[in-house]
Amino acid sequence: MRATMKIILSLLLVTVLIYSTIYSTYAVTQQDIQQDIEDTKDEMDRIEKELKEIQDNLTDERKKIDLLDEDISKNEYELDVVQKSLRDLEKEIKELETELEQKKAEYDKKHDLACERVVKNYMYGKKTILDVLLKSTSLTSFLSTYHTLSEVLDLDEELLDELEKQQEEIEKNKISLEEKKTKAEEEKQKVQRQKTALTNAKNERQKKVDELKDEDAALQKEKDETARKLTEQEEAFRRLAQQNANTGGSYSGGSLQFPCPGYTRVSSYFGSRGSPLAGGSSYHKGIDLAAPKGTSILAAESGTVIAVYTGCSHNYGKSRSCGCGSGFGNYIMVSHGGGLVTVYAHCSTINVGLGSKVARKQTIATVGSTGASTGYHLHFGVLNSGTYVNPAPYIGL
Repeated sequence: MRATMKIILSLLLVTVLIYSTIYSTYAVTQQDIQQDIEDTKDEMDRIEKELKEIQDNLTDERKKIDLLDEDISKNEYELDVVQKSLRDLEKEIKELETELEQKKAEYDKKHDLACERVVKNYMYGKKTILDVLLKSTSLTSFLSTYHTLSEVLDLDEELLDELEKQQEEIEKNKISLEEKKTKAEEEKQKVQRQKTALTNAKNERQKKVDELKDEDAALQKEKDETARKLTEQEEAFRRLAQQNANTGGSYSGGSLQFPCPGYTRVSSYFGSRGSPLAGGSSYHKGIDLAAPKGTSILAAESGTVIAVYTGCSHNYGKSRSCGCGSGFGNYIMVSHGGGLVTVYAHCSTINVGLGSKVARKQTIATVGSTGASTGYHLHFGVLNSGTYVNPAPYIGL
């Protein structure tokens, strides 16, 4: 008999030890996963900050490129003006050079004729007085012939003076044209250098934009991977939390406390439905109670907080889920024993932490619109032995 009692006591002791070990394992694992979730949320915050910084830099760089494009357009316009001016000037130079060549040829011809006549006059001039005296029949005839010769000599001298002046004017015009041409070439080179500098600056900016886009894509990939990891951690946490809740005592309460007193309008019922937003679930795991932002949320019954998520800052109505809290946004799960768990989702603020003991009617959070939410309301859910059930009968609806 004593041996039998010892065996029974030993079995009971082993059972207690196994139960304690299992409970302890769940509790430690739950805490570990909660820490992992917090670390992953910190990692997500870091990625989002880096993404914002990169996107801000991208915006700045694109603005700078737009400004450079404007400067390049202005520069190209200036270059077109300078090039047109240079073409016009080159045309003018060509025309003037042609005119110069014509004047030079005319000058050379006149110069040669003048020189020839001067030589002849000079040679003729040595005997002109004697010839005039000998050939003149009277004094009057002599004076008339001599006067005519003198006028011819004077006209030849005037022609040479005029030709010399034309030569000087031609040379001045030529120098002026060359100076204009040199100045136009310098202006053209200056504008081309400006264009090259602007183009190089734009290329450098574009290179920076491409680098930032690569960084952005890499970070987006890292963000997606981190979000996936966070979702898996939260799912693991909920599974362990539900298993932990199922190890508690029997639920001995009756009807649950209505979680949002004074706000009984149900905006979405439990069960199948058309998803109200992109990324939302088509099967509703609770009921939605429409209430203003900041409305107090009460614990439906006394119990222990077995899950908390506070990482969602997207507290506004949206057309697509932000993905926080697997769509629940900021939420709380409370175990009431016997496998009964209540869920409070899309909260603005949360007043309790993991492992907190809560009393019936205690304010544990406030109404918000975090996660997959189109507007301010409380998503209230009930799990019975790990399965979501219609919470309406539990709160008298």
